[in-house]
Amino acid sequence: MDDFRKKTILVCAAIAAFMVAFLFYVWFQPEAFRNAETEPVGMDEIEADPTKSYAGRTAGEDIPLIASAAAFEELWEGDYVTVSPKSVVRTGIYGRKPWVKASNYSGRRRRKREIIDDMSGLLAYGAEDYREYCLIELEDSSYILAQLTVPHQRAIAKGDTAVMTIGEKKTSGRASAALEEICGEYDAESGCLLYMVDDEWDESHSFTLFIVRYGAAAVVFFIVAIPLFMAASKIFRIPI
Repeated sequence: MDDFRKKTILVCAAIAAFMVAFLFYVWFQPEAFRNAETEPVGMDEIEADPTKSYAGRTAGEDIPLIASAAAFEELWEGDYVTVSPKSVVRTGIYGRKPWVKASNYSGRRRRKREIIDDMSGLLAYGAEDYREYCLIELEDSSYILAQLTVPHQRAIAKGDTAVMTIGEKKTSGRASAALEEICGEYDAESGCLLYMVDDEWDESHSFTLFIVRYGAAAVVFFIVAIPLFMAASKIFRIPI
């Protein structure tokens, strides 16, 4: 076997290991290990300081629990509520996290799109900088648009119907057009959403989470790559 074919086999093995590692990077969400908020937030605290964002915090007993899309539509933008979803539907459409800058000036200027509507775009722009839009099914089987953490998505998918964190009603902005089709399939409003993420915590821990995810993905890469290289060496008699 000539050197070119040998190198091609090794490169293919490395690419396969890289893809497995990247899929693990996307799947692995260390924010699931976040310590739960010990003190629930109630309406008194929200009313005392309405300038602060309370989305993503533990809901107190007096936070309104809505059970239908109709009830959600009656809310004003900025109102805080919580929900107990029956199921979650992924849209495959991602929005740039609010605290992530649109431009990166390190080296050369790189513009981060606000909305990503395909996986190839997500791979190109950095998965850690985007959060997926989802549709959540409420108690009356109606759907509303929402953004929530991946661990919360997975909890709902597993059947955990416990009351979620506090959500804030927001407009979906430029994402509305991209979400219109899938929202139409579920008879959901594409112009507004329930935002259920604590951006303050998310931003302050973003670098730590990135390092943990990157390190874990690197370990997975070597776990996959080494056996592949050894198998290629044995089958095709390629010196490693």
